This record gives sequence, C-alpha cells and structure tokens, in this order.
Amino acid sequence: MSSGDSRGQTATDTLIGRSRDLKRIHDLLGLGAEGGALLLSGQAGVGKSAVLDAVAEAASATGARVLRATGTQFEADCSYSGLNQVVLPLQEAMDCLEDTYRDALCVALGFESGPPPQRLVVSNATLVLLQKAAADQPLLVVIDDLPWIDRPSAAVLDFVARRMTGSKVSLLAAARSESPALHESGGLQEYGLEPLDKEAADHLLTTRFPRLVGGVRQRLMTAAQGNPLALLELPTALRAAQLAALEELPAVLPLPRRLGELFGSRIASLPDGSQRLLLLAALEGTGDLGVLQAAARQTGPGEVLDDLAPAERAHLVHIDLGTRRLTFRHPLVRSAAVETSASGARHAAHRALAHALAEQPERQAWHLGEATLEPDEHVAALLEHAARLTLQRGDAVGSVRTLTRSAALTPHGPARGRRLAEAAYIGAESTGSLRSAQALLDDARQADPAVQVSLHSAAAAAVLLLNGDSDLDTAHRLLVGAIEDTPHGYDAQDAALVDALHLLLLLCFYGGRQELWHPFYAALERLRPKVPPALSAAAKTFSDPARTGAAAREELDRLLAQLPQQTDPVEIARTGTAAVYLDRLGDVREAAWRVVRQGRAGGSARRHLAGLMHLCL
Repeated sequence: MSSGDSRGQTATDTLIGRSRDLKRIHDLLGLGAEGGALLLSGQAGVGKSAVLDAVAEAASATGARVLRATGTQFEADCSYSGLNQVVLPLQEAMDCLEDTYRDALCVALGFESGPPPQRLVVSNATLVLLQKAAADQPLLVVIDDLPWIDRPSAAVLDFVARRMTGSKVSLLAAARSESPALHESGGLQEYGLEPLDKEAADHLLTTRFPRLVGGVRQRLMTAAQGNPLALLELPTALRAAQLAALEELPAVLPLPRRLGELFGSRIASLPDGSQRLLLLAALEGTGDLGVLQAAARQTGPGEVLDDLAPAERAHLVHIDLGTRRLTFRHPLVRSAAVETSASGARHAAHRALAHALAEQPERQAWHLGEATLEPDEHVAALLEHAARLTLQRGDAVGSVRTLTRSAALTPHGPARGRRLAEAAYIGAESTGSLRSAQALLDDARQADPAVQVSLHSAAAAAVLLLNGDSDLDTAHRLLVGAIEDTPHGYDAQDAALVDALHLLLLLCFYGGRQELWHPFYAALERLRPKVPPALSAAAKTFSDPARTGAAAREELDRLLAQLPQQTDPVEIARTGTAAVYLDRLGDVREAAWRVVRQGRAGGSARRHLAGLMHLCL
C-alpha cells in the first residue's frame, strides 16, 4: 500500500507551500552534524512521500549518502525484508564487522544460512554498520510507509533510531497519522505534516489546471481541504464541460481511481453495519445522529453509535455527542462511502432517509427522487416544489438539478416538458450555464412540442438568444408572444409570468426604443390583483425615470427596508435594479455583498455579477 502521495510529479507540483516544513525537518534531523531521527506523520495523500523525496534529494546534493526502504503490504510478513532494503547497498562493508555481527546480519537478511540470530545482536550489528558507513560521509536513512515495514525490521530500525545522536547518521520515516506505528514508535520525535494552506492549495490547483473556472476551483479546494493528492487528482475525474462550469458538478464529487483506492480501502475494511451507517451519513449530508438513527432502523438491526464505533476508531468520522452530530474527518471519506457502495445499497439508503425526513418535505423529496426508479407523478411534484424552495434560498444550481430529476420521474406529457423548460430558464437566467440550458430546452421541446410557447421556454430562449448572437428583437418578439398567448390569466401570483415580465423589462431597456415598451406596459395594466412591488418600482424607474421615477419612491423605500431580512438573491437583484435611477444603490450595498459572497462560494453566477455591477455603480 502506498501512502497515497504522488511520486511521478515535479517538485513544482508536489512541494508548493512546503519550504517551511523542509527547513524544519532538516534542522530536526541534524543531518551531517549530530544526527537524529524523526517520524513524519500526516493524513493520506498529504504529501509525505514528496517531502521524503525532497529531503533525500537535498541531502544527496550536500554530499550525504541516502539509503531508502519502502514498506509494502506484500512483504509485511517477510522477516527483515525492510532491513534488507536499507542494508543491501552496504553489503560489501559488512565484511568490516566483527564475525558475530556479520554472521547475524547475513543470516537475518538471507545472505547465508544458519540458526536464527537474536534480534538484539542484529540491532547492534545494524547500528555499527551504519555508523561505519557514515564515517566518511553523512548518512540518511529514509523509510516510507513505516506501518508496512515488517515487524522485525521495524524493531531494529527503532533500536537504531534511538541511538543515532552524536553520529552522522540520521533517520526519517513516514507514517499516516492514524497508523498504529505512531503509538509503537514510543519516544521518537514526531513532525506532523499539515495540509496545504488556502494560498498554497490555490497556487497548486491553478498551476496544474490553469483553465479551471473560479466556482469549480473553489468547490475542489473545499473538497480537498489542502490535501495535495486530492487537489491533483479530483479534477481528472471531471469532464471538460464540468471543469469549465458549462455543466454542474454532482452533489458528491466522483473519485478518480487513486483516491478511490486510498479512501475506499479504509471503508472496505469496516464491518457491514459500519459501512451501511457511513453510506447513510454520506447521503444525509448534515450528520444529524437522530436522522441517522431513524434511517438505520429502516435498513437493518443495530444501534448507530455501536455501528459507527469502528469508523470512529479508524479516524474516518468524529462523533460529537454534545451536538449529536457526525462529521467526516475528510470530505473525500464521504465521497468514498458513496463510490464504494452498490447501487442497490444507495437506493435503499435514500428510501430510509426519505422515511426519516417526513417532517422536512424538501429534503424528503430529494431522497425520494434518488430512490425512485420509475416515473412517479407524486414524487415528481414533490421535487418540483422542492426545486422552487431551493431557488428561493439562492441555490440555482441545486434547483436546476432537482427540476431535472423531477422531469425524469414525470410520466410522458406536458408536465415533463414544462419542468424541463423551467429548468432551462433557471439554468440560462440564473446559473449562466448556457450550453446545458440549451440542452434542457431541446429536451423540453422534444417531450412536449407545445412547450415552445410556454413562458419559461420563451424566457429561456430569449436569454440564450441575448447571450448568443445578441438578436434582441427576436428575443423580444418571442417573449411578448408567450406573454400574450399563454393562458395565465395575468395572475400576479404566477411566478413564471412575473419572471417573464422582469426579463421583458430588461430587453426593452437594452433595446432603447419606445415601441418596445408598449407590450410591457399593456401586460402590466392587465395584472391582477396588482403589480408585484419590485416589478412596479422597476417599471417606473427603468423605462422613463425622468417622468415616472419619482412615483416609485414609496414602493422603493418599502423594498429597501426589507433587504436586511431578504435571502432571495433574485429579489435583491431586482430591488437593486429598481434603485439605480433614483440613486439609492447605497442602500443595497450590504445585500449586494451577500449575493456576491454567495456567488463566490459557488452560488448563482448571474446574480453574483448583478451584485458586482450594482456595487460598482
């Protein structure tokens, strides 16, 4: 088993952000001076092997001799196989040892036959051999994956490490933080290699993948949590369109093979009950032990804390009984719990979670959607409602994903086309994912050809036209036609109609011609029972502010007063739009910053840009 550290990369890739660590390790080893021993610890993939390589390379460059050994699972039961790796380059020098030491080493290492030597004699022989080898030049012994070094060799090396002070021999070994080797190493000095800080992680990711879009980079950095191997491997499991933010990222990031093996092997060694609980926790997402207990009762016998104990001992999760929460030690453990499970187990876990979340309709709908394999209008309707709640919280990407799932579970007919068209509109208007929005719109038209005249379909097409060949007149004509021909009854509570009118307002403004406004105001006059506040205010301040702007002051004051409590980025952006020509954008500043921060954290790209534009103005 490797330590999960990447070997085939350049120093620029692997050692970004490690200069301080390398200097500290060099000082602690006393290389070429008094000698010393150090145990390098760190999580899987944190870069231990890369640091060992760099220390060994630096030692060689200063004239030191480097002896290396690497523990492997397949030789862990082969006595003295690890010591053989270290001593083999010194085989000729063994003739300089006194006969007792020479014979003991030769038999232990398999060079000669004879009765098994005492371990203390082998240990002393090794110490003397290394000291003799260091007489003419400093000597550095580097041991990677110490936990997989066979126990006799580990015992000898531990003996030697404790007696290096005052010689020119130094020893540097590496082990995972959760490894038993750390406890067995007793008094050896330990140096913990921490994950990269945010600046170094961003530098590494940008250096290796310079075309990553900001939101995608942030998501990968959050998942990797400074783990260099994860930073270098996670992007390789994503499609080019996902890396460029032309397609949304999945809720749980896929793991490339190396990361899957690294984290998945630790899960595979757990009892079945523990694996089942980890899968439930990974899919549940919040770590609520009460929900996990309720869901666990649906999937099998056992108590949550009992079944989670092996995973906790393996340092995969942390249980806080005070807050009744489970947290994964690393986000990639969560990904591995999902990736290593069978599809049947995932469906069963989603069903169990849906049952446990009966009092949380939005989350229940999502789990029902993942557990349902055949079209089901009831589940599809629940998902549609959940998608709208998700959008109100500012998660446009999640809303598109939920609506798309809703459409997939909708029996063939107009409802499927309508839901796909709404997903296309949100994708084009809020997330800025134009390519996937076009694909959704094409699917909507295929599902129901009549959807072409629907409000969401026309609005999506208008946004795509505007951001494609900038054919504003065609976009305006499409949108006006849908507003006038769709049987909505001019209901001011119809969200699709209000969305279409806000978009039409912008199209009229962009066009800058008086005739474009006529159908907009005709529609506003027919709205019942009254025009929504943000639309009414923007209509007065955006079309002809010199003549009608003053009439919007009271409406705008009420909208601005609601901003501190407003969480919907759409309403914040619309209030900002209404405030531009009355010079009240200063009152929108704090709310606009909230939208910008939300966008930088992976939220709606278009709302993020709208917030930036309002701040700049």
